[in-house]
Formats: sequence, structure tokens, C-alpha cells
Amino acid sequence: MLDWIFEGAANWVASIMTQIMDAVSGLFLEALGTDMTAMEEYFPFAVSAYTVVQYMAWALLFLIVAWQLFRAFGGPLTEAESPLQLLARGGIFAILITYAKPIFSLLLDIARAPYTALMDASMTPSNFTFAGIQQTLSNGLTTIVSVATVVGLILLIILMIALAWNYFKLLLETVERYVLVGVLCYTSPLAYAMGASKATSRVFQSWCRMVGSQLLLLVLNVWFLRAFDSSVGQFVANGGALTSGQGSIFLWLFCALALLKIAQKCDSYLAALGLSVAQTGSSMGIEMLMAARVLTGFSKGGGSAASMFGGTGKASSAAGGAAATAAGGGIGGFFSGFASRYKPNSFVRDAVVDGGSRMGAGGSVGFVGRTFGGMAARNGATLTAESVSSVASRPPKVSGTIAGEIADRSLPGYMPQFANGSAGSIKYSDTQITGGHISTKAVGPDGKQANVELFSAAQYERPDSPYKQVQAADGSMWYQMASGEGMGAFYAAPNFTGDPSEASQVSAAFPSAPQDTMLRTVDEGTMEASYPDGSNALWYSSAFYQEPDAPHEIMQGSDGLSWYAMTPQASPPQFEAGDAAAPFNQAQFHQFMPGFGQEITTVDASRVDDGVLEVRHADGSGTAFYDRTRYQPPRGDYHVYEDSSGSQWYAIPGVASVERRPVYQDGKPVYDGDSLRTVNVESVRYPSTPSKFAPTPKQRQANDRKPPKRKN
Repeated sequence: MLDWIFEGAANWVASIMTQIMDAVSGLFLEALGTDMTAMEEYFPFAVSAYTVVQYMAWALLFLIVAWQLFRAFGGPLTEAESPLQLLARGGIFAILITYAKPIFSLLLDIARAPYTALMDASMTPSNFTFAGIQQTLSNGLTTIVSVATVVGLILLIILMIALAWNYFKLLLETVERYVLVGVLCYTSPLAYAMGASKATSRVFQSWCRMVGSQLLLLVLNVWFLRAFDSSVGQFVANGGALTSGQGSIFLWLFCALALLKIAQKCDSYLAALGLSVAQTGSSMGIEMLMAARVLTGFSKGGGSAASMFGGTGKASSAAGGAAATAAGGGIGGFFSGFASRYKPNSFVRDAVVDGGSRMGAGGSVGFVGRTFGGMAARNGATLTAESVSSVASRPPKVSGTIAGEIADRSLPGYMPQFANGSAGSIKYSDTQITGGHISTKAVGPDGKQANVELFSAAQYERPDSPYKQVQAADGSMWYQMASGEGMGAFYAAPNFTGDPSEASQVSAAFPSAPQDTMLRTVDEGTMEASYPDGSNALWYSSAFYQEPDAPHEIMQGSDGLSWYAMTPQASPPQFEAGDAAAPFNQAQFHQFMPGFGQEITTVDASRVDDGVLEVRHADGSGTAFYDRTRYQPPRGDYHVYEDSSGSQWYAIPGVASVERRPVYQDGKPVYDGDSLRTVNVESVRYPSTPSKFAPTPKQRQANDRKPPKRKN
């Protein structure tokens, strides 16, 4: 049983190694040719700084020539050069500095001929792949070590790792050699500066030998890699056999490893021949240490590596799965498992978090990771939602703080509503992310600024000030509060048009609204509601308006924001004018106000648009009715009546009275001599007149926000 388990694990590791080798094979030689395309695109600073290097070379050339001319004053004692020769050489090399890069490009064109010829040469067998190595090795080892299955599988793993390791080391050497040629190209003006004087000409001569040697190595890179590729193809096709009938798996393996070793040491061999070749392939101690730490974690069941790179909570499982899919989908199961344990973004997080507990590795690996994480953060890296959650979801004592530009860039990834919708084009600054609290400054396209704060619903009580409840990328709920001129972008409601097809959207946005309510957006913070009974009313957002004094109902949105739904105004029926319409108006009024039992003689509807109706009685008295949605409760004696549609009215009784009113003719008062002509008019005197409510609620101050209390 154990042999079967080990065999499966060994075959899995071996297949992964071959998949990795096959995935990277051929990528380097196509990209790293005898031109500076990759160098210029990967390191654009080298191109922009080339002019500075040229000026440095001219300055150095001037200093060398000036010093040698100064030595000429010493005569034979200083063994100085001839001033005329010195000036001539200085002028020639000053011109060479001007054309340093074109001269180097000419040398690259010369090296391109053998490089291209080696790249175009066909291999046998032509279909090269690493995919057959694992199976062929497995078959051969099973034959040789037929009695010790476990031993054969161990040898299989060791041989495959050795082959892959040395292949990757050779690829690293290839890249180093190409980059070194690029460095020689863009620093070539400094070498020409050394040619003006005999005393420094040896430096220029050594540089010329190094350039030639490195171009030779650049061509030999193709020779070695394609030779190894053809050897792999030959091995898969023939099983390592030779035409003489000799050969074996181990002979081919050691020959292939020897070729890789020689290719890596080729610079040393050329240096022994007298060529000035730069030594590449520096110590890989850091890489070995990091690999050893990861393997140690695997061997302990994740005790080291998993705890080193693992996250916490729901964010770890969600974001970790996404990272594993993205990182390992194209190569295999190994990288999927690896990515779930090792998250480089955690190093970026630890590099930028001020205080709090660390999420990534410790020791030397953690130091190296955080160093590179800091470099990534300074060059535009963005924290994943998991990394932000590891700070924002923790208690403030152990969370630490993320601030600066990386916090500005990372906030929309953690709070999706900041990256989409109405707030999508807003720029964020001064962002601070800490345990349970996030604050930022937002500037919209119109230049208006808003101060936005978010409080974790798990750590804070529900705010008393207006808020919207939002969900972060890790599934946690937050109270979002905004203040300032640009706060509207963070309290924006859905844009409704009043169309009946939006009924489901209205119901989802306002679950407590009456069924079949239609909404139409009027302006920022105001909507008009049309109810099923035909009435209409305005809704005011609590984010922009204070709670009104007039009768209203609070509608709670699904996002947590409250709206003040004003009570619909009363809608009295139409009354006709003239004495002949008195019977009709009497019947109409009694139907409209069924609870009012007194007999009436006339109805005065001249002020009905202001919410006032007045009726007269047979004894000359009267009653004034005021719409309760538009008027405050009156002082003194009054009654409240409900009309046929459910609206309420204040009824104020009045007593009969006689008023002396001036007589007007053609719009002017009439006088009898010096006395104003008057006439007695029967009227009604009321003890009080109620005050009218403000037409709209008072606007809330832009900075009227109180942070919620933290939970105990």
C-alpha cells in the first residue's frame, strides 16, 4: 500500500518537473537575440540615461586629456605623452563617444549571422519535447531496478530534479549573459573615454576583448541550448541507445548533465584561454534558502511554509483559491498547491503595514520577501483583497495600518463599489486602512472632494448619522459614511424614471415601500413616489436632508440609507362656484368628509390649492379645514377629521361676525366727502390660524457626520 502511494507521488512530481521544463523551453532564445529589444523594453531607464552616460564619458575624456597635458610640463621626468598625439587621440575618441551605440549595433549585426544560422538549423528528431523523459526514465529504471520499486522511483525523482535544476541554471546564465551585453552596450561611451591616453588605453583594449568574448558567448548560448534540446529529442525517440548498440539511460543522463555543466562554465573556459569574459552565474544562496524553507513546510504538512504564507479567515480561502487558479492553471497541480501556500502579495503587505502583526514569513526569507515587497509597492504594486482584509478585519491592536499611495490603489479592490458605478472615476488620496476603520479622501471628475469613512459592522454599532451598508470583497459588511461637497457620489440612489417596468427594482431597493410603488429621480437626494392609489409624494434622502417636521414615513433602503417619504397631500374634489351650485357642493362635501355631521350652506374652495376648505352654516358661523400634511397643529379648540381617501384635516370652528369693508369703484375706494364709504359684510371670525410647514426639509450640513461607537 505504501509502495503504491509513493509511486503515485513520485510519478506526480516527475510529471510536474517535465511539464515545467517543457513550458519554459524555447521561450528564452526567441526573446533574447542579438539585438537590444528586450533590454530596452524591460529596462527603459537604460535608454533614457544613455545621454547622461555620454556626457559623463566626455567629461572623463576631458579630465584624462587635461591631466596628461599637465604632466607634459614635467618634461622627461614624467614620461608624458606628446601633446599633439594626445589631442589627436582625444578628438578621435570624442567622436567615437558620439557614435558609441551605432558602433555597438554594428557589432551586434555581425554576431546576428551565426546566431540566426544556429537558430534556423533543424534538429533530429524535429519534434522536440520534454514530455517523454519521465515515462522513458520510468521504464528504464523499472528494468534495471526491478526488485526495488521504491528505490527506482527515488532515483527517478533525483535524476529528474537534477536535470531540471541544471537546465534552469543554464537558462539563468543565458539571461545574465544577454543582460551583460546590454550593459556593455549602454555604458560603451565610458570605455571610449579611456582610449585617449596610452596610460588608460589598456582599459579600452580590455573592454574590446570583453565585448568580443561576450558576443561569442551569446552565440554559444544557442549552440549549447539547441544541442541539449536535440539530445532530449534523441533520447525520447531512441531510449538513449547508440547506433553501435551501446548506450543506456544513465550514460545519456550523465552526458546531458555534463553538457549543461560545461555550458554553465563556458565563460570560465574562455577566460582560461585568455579571453576577457565576465564571470556570470553568481551564488544562488538566497534562492536555495527560500526553496529549502518551502520544502521544509511541505515535508511538515504545511507547518512551516503554509503558516508562513497562509492567510486567515474567509479572505484566505477565497483569495487563495483565486490566486492558485490564476498562477497554476497553465502549468499544473503543483503550482496550484504552491500558490495557495506562497502568496508574494503578503510580502508587499508586510512591507507597507505600519505596526500590527505580520502575515508573511519570518527570518531571512521574510526579510528578503519584505525588501522586494517594498520595491514592488514603490513601483505601483497593488495589494490583493486578502492582504487588505488581513488588516481591515482584525482588531485595531494587532491590525497595523496601510497608508500611502499603495492604500489608494488597493482600496477599490477591497471595496468593489469604489471601482464600479457612480464612484468609478473618482480619485482617492490619504487613504488609511486599519482594524475596523477605513478613511480616504475622494475627488470626483467635477473637482468636488468628499471625506469617506467606513466602519466595520462587526466592530462598530449602527451609526446615528446617515450611512450606506456596503459589502467588502471578503464578504464583511461595513457602514459607509461620507461628508463634504462630493459626498453625493457615495449616497447615490438608483436612477429611477417612474416606468412601471421598474417595479421589481424599486421593490428590491426599498423592501418596505408599498407594493407597485413607482419612483422617479428628481435630483440629488430627492425622488417622487407614485402610489397605487394614485397619490404622489416626495422622498428626501437622509444623507442630504434633516428629518422634516411635516408628517412623513421613514423608508429604509436595502443599502441601509433612510429616506423621508412625505405623507401624500389631501386631494379634495372639485367644487363649483355660484349660488346655484350650493346643493351640489353640499352633497359633494358630505361625501368627501363623511365624519363631519353639521349642516352646511356653502363651500368656499378658493384656497383649496393651499390645502384650505371653508364651509358656512345656517346660523352664520363657519368651519375652516386645513390639510394636516401641510399645516402644523393649531392652537386652541379644533377637531381632526378624516376624508374619504384617508387624509386628515384640522377643523377649526368660527363664530359669525360683521365686518365693515371699504367700497371700491374702478379699483379705487369711494369717499363721501372726507369719509370713506363702507358696507357691512357678514363674515366668520376664527380663534386661530395654523402655521404652514416648510415646503421642503432643511438641508443637512455637508460635515454633519458622527462616527459610530465601537462595540465592547
